[in-house]
Amino acid sequence: EALTTGLGGRKFDRILAMKIATSIRKKRYTLAHFYGDCLLAFPELQLYMAATQEQADEARERAPVIQVRGVTSGLTSDEEYRRTIGALFAVYWLMRIGIDGERGFSYGVDENWAPIESSVLEAIANDESLDAKERGDAKKRLDFIKAQDWKRLQQLLADAGLITLEKSGDVTIQAERTLAMLSLTAFHDIMKVESLLPKVVDKHAPFCTFKSGDTINDHDIALGYVLTHHPEVLPSFAELTDQSRKSIRFTQAKMQFNHGWLVQGEAPPAPLFAAFKNVI
Repeated sequence: EALTTGLGGRKFDRILAMKIATSIRKKRYTLAHFYGDCLLAFPELQLYMAATQEQADEARERAPVIQVRGVTSGLTSDEEYRRTIGALFAVYWLMRIGIDGERGFSYGVDENWAPIESSVLEAIANDESLDAKERGDAKKRLDFIKAQDWKRLQQLLADAGLITLEKSGDVTIQAERTLAMLSLTAFHDIMKVESLLPKVVDKHAPFCTFKSGDTINDHDIALGYVLTHHPEVLPSFAELTDQSRKSIRFTQAKMQFNHGWLVQGEAPPAPLFAAFKNVI
């Protein structure tokens, strides 16, 4: 009920979401376009902030800012929202390796949402009139883009089924798989909002050690519970293909797999993969 109320009747725009997936490597499909489209396509983002058509149109100029407590991570809802948008941006840049993804991922963007040029950071790194922290940050970004194995990262996307690397060197997007990744990224942390945490009902008890009547206070297990027993309340999940829904459900709940820990390198292998290995 809390999820339905929070979504305010907004639906998943599958046509627009598929456009995002198929356009993500197009040269003229900028980060600003991507951001504005994501706000409109994935209604679950509204659970952190109120996305309107006007806000999406103004995405080039500003990001929405709200400050609401009641988030289990201890952060504000605005901070959790920005982390989610940052994860979506990471997917965008990694999918664009070989175009401008390396620069966008390493350097960030300027006021026009265009990836910053190496020459700009080189000038900052060598400008002794600037403070050491600013110069050091610029140097770290320059070092990172040179040291990172971008081909290996792109192979990771291919292994995940998001892209196909052709013998010609071209990259083919696997749209349904990419759409599933974007959808998961959009809603994977919504259960950090305390008011959305579900209670286990009698017919579903026990669920991952939670008994009937318990509020599931682990955000990953809470999401797994909703995906398993109430998939219809998450529009971006409900309208995916059967195979995509199975893949997403596989990342949650009984495996004790934490998507955030993995992509942010926050845990050693045993806590991440012990239960995962048993499920496999």
